[in-house]
Amino acid sequence: MYAFPVKTAKENSAVAPSFCKAKYFAFYDGENLSIKRNENTCGRSVMEWLLQNNVKKLIIKDIGRNPYKLAQKNNFEFYYAGDERVETFEILDKIKTSKLEKLSEQKLQEIIENHNGTHHNAHEHNHNHGHGHSHSHKNKNSFVFM
Repeated sequence: MYAFPVKTAKENSAVAPSFCKAKYFAFYDGENLSIKRNENTCGRSVMEWLLQNNVKKLIIKDIGRNPYKLAQKNNFEFYYAGDERVETFEILDKIKTSKLEKLSEQKLQEIIENHNGTHHNAHEHNHNHGHGHSHSHKNKNSFVFM
């Protein structure tokens, strides 16, 4: 069973950037897609919930150290959803065509390190556009995979 965090309960929702804060998860068994509400508030409890739902393949953009360790102990496979906005049907297509990127241990460690860095002290910068307005950006995903 595959699982991945999604932003809404809609069938073609975008993949959520945060693993532990996602309000919903998509579950896919190779034929059927279901969306379930996530009532958990921390990564470890989310991971335990996924285990109860027979998940063994997790598609992520981000994950913290504690849920990762629990998943690793339970022999999860990790796949990368990508940096860009991606929707549920795109993920299902990648699963069906075997084009989903399986994450190496090195890439997983980079994601975890990035999560820990942004989780505790997010990089922030401001843009001043003149004409009396400006806006700021928090950089959540500053890693690049080659």
